[in-house]
Amino acid sequence: MQEVNNYNVPTAWLDFIRWIATIAVITIHVAAPYLYKYGSIPMLYWNFYNFIDSLTRFAVPFFVMLSGALLLNRNDSLKDFLFKRFSRVLIPFLFWSIIYSIYHFYIVNSNFGFEYIAFFVKSLNEGASYHFWYIYMLIGLYLAIPVLRVFVQNAQTNLIQYFLLLWFFFLLFSFFEISFNKDFNWTIFTGYVGYLILGYFIAFRLGNINSHLVLSIFFVALLFTFIMTWQFPICKGVFNGKYYQYLCVNVVTCAASLFILIKKHFRMAEKSLSKLQFCNKYGFGVYFIHVLILDILQYFGINGAFVNPFVGIITTVLLCYISSLLLIRFFTSSKLLAQIIN
Repeated sequence: MQEVNNYNVPTAWLDFIRWIATIAVITIHVAAPYLYKYGSIPMLYWNFYNFIDSLTRFAVPFFVMLSGALLLNRNDSLKDFLFKRFSRVLIPFLFWSIIYSIYHFYIVNSNFGFEYIAFFVKSLNEGASYHFWYIYMLIGLYLAIPVLRVFVQNAQTNLIQYFLLLWFFFLLFSFFEISFNKDFNWTIFTGYVGYLILGYFIAFRLGNINSHLVLSIFFVALLFTFIMTWQFPICKGVFNGKYYQYLCVNVVTCAASLFILIKKHFRMAEKSLSKLQFCNKYGFGVYFIHVLILDILQYFGINGAFVNPFVGIITTVLLCYISSLLLIRFFTSSKLLAQIIN
């Protein structure tokens, strides 16, 4: 007998998920450059950057799980879904690809010519900025969502659990570099699709679970990420981000447990929630523009090492987020620009 899937879920905690994931992405981009300075900066400072990066690794998993929670439960037609999703993503993506390609082209070349066209085509293929990889990944997931939602909406909970269990175990095999027969195809259980289904599962199918246990799992996963990233360079001599990978089991565990805790315990006054929703309204534009803002702040000497790491990260993240938010708010005051930019 199929389970009824007429689920409803309050959105307040999902609004918080979106906002904190945006802050976490900016924080990662502020802290990450200093991890590559292993051995050239004080170990106390390096481990502070390591801790901050370990703590915020949930950022991208949160965004993907959020998509799963919001999109896999919908029933719009294939045509409507694809049109809405891709019109909202591809137009801003193309606009910001032009902006970043012009910016990077100008750094290398003082004037524009036909060379820019080839440069733009190349940047569109490879990504006009390092954080655009997420958009390419998201486009692939959007193509899969109409198929996946038929599965999750009609599957019994134990079947979804079966998929997630296989996903987790095959991620473990990848993590420990366990090889199989070359014809054994298990790639469906190793990608970001798992995060989509995990987000849906936590939002709609997860039963009651002990919060103290989940919190303990979160801290164990966080400490594992921090300690292993700290210890790995000791024998290699250089920073290695193996344990930061978004499909690493420790990052999956950390993100999933925090997602559960926020769902169970997040509460916010209606007045504060409206402010959060206001910020999220411009979140996509903030994601696109924040790397450009970080470069501008860097030009003025404001970065993750400003004064010291403790002051530098907080100051840079706040300035970057607020500046990005205000700029996107200003530029999207026009309805036409709003559709293009955000």
